[in-house]
Amino acid sequence: MRCPFIREAQVKFCRASVYKKMIVRLAEQPENERCSSPEYVNCPAAKQHLEEHPSIDHCPFLNESLVQYCSAAAVTKYIPYSESAISQCGTDSHKYCELFLGLSQSAEPITESETRDFCINGIHQYVDDVKIPGNLFFSPNHMWMDVGNDGICHIGVDAFMTKVLGSVDHITFITTKGFHRPTVSFSVKGVDIQFVFPLQLNIIRANTYLRTNPEKIFTDPYTIGWLFEATAEKTKQRNNKFDGLISGADSYTWMKQEMKRMTSLAHKISAQPDMRGAVLMADGGNFQSGIAQQLLREELLKLHNDFFSPLAGWNKPE
Repeated sequence: MRCPFIREAQVKFCRASVYKKMIVRLAEQPENERCSSPEYVNCPAAKQHLEEHPSIDHCPFLNESLVQYCSAAAVTKYIPYSESAISQCGTDSHKYCELFLGLSQSAEPITESETRDFCINGIHQYVDDVKIPGNLFFSPNHMWMDVGNDGICHIGVDAFMTKVLGSVDHITFITTKGFHRPTVSFSVKGVDIQFVFPLQLNIIRANTYLRTNPEKIFTDPYTIGWLFEATAEKTKQRNNKFDGLISGADSYTWMKQEMKRMTSLAHKISAQPDMRGAVLMADGGNFQSGIAQQLLREELLKLHNDFFSPLAGWNKPE
């Protein structure tokens, strides 16, 4: 599926010019256009390369090409058709383009007063304020995978993880290309927490844009905040489901269990006496966003082991 904002055009440009400027070809040539007429001999750029008495009726340095461009972009950039195969515009990957998302998302974001368990059009579910897109596969250590119709996969971390961590100091991509388990490291309060996707994939690229804009993971974990793009040709599937991953109704049940486990952990930590021997009373509600920012190093490591370890398979519902 190609992006609905992609357009095609026939352009022309001069090979003799120092600067390659592409001009869209019009149905009717303007009267003062000299590149396609014998008047090209008066062009300074052409004069430098032509013989003294040229015999053709149009400039030999005039080239034409079929290109693609994005109609949603503020600045038009033409991409030769020969390079369109490496562009995300012609594949399902366009769903992760920031321009596409900005123009195509018409639904209003969920408000705090509306954060409850419900389903939107049978696609997205929520457990409190944690979103669970129905089209994704989830790993037990809170990473997700979206498989496009063209076989391109996108990997990221889910909204539960972003709610728990709140923010990160910086991001390090451990694997960026090749057949590996996609691995990324988040630095939280000086502690490096690794997230390893349990399946081996052929990684095409990592979203290195997040190195300078890590906040996108927390504002848009399922779209702009994606981590890896890969293909899954060599990944074993069983009954049309990826082995070991969670999807459909199971993901909703699993997320409710995870929310309860994290809330229980938060109550347990808050019940520990501080240096003065004082103990906080739990209000019985769910854990607050950014709970990881309040934890000590040892508590952060335990949090990672219990919820985000690549061996967290015991969290998957039976």
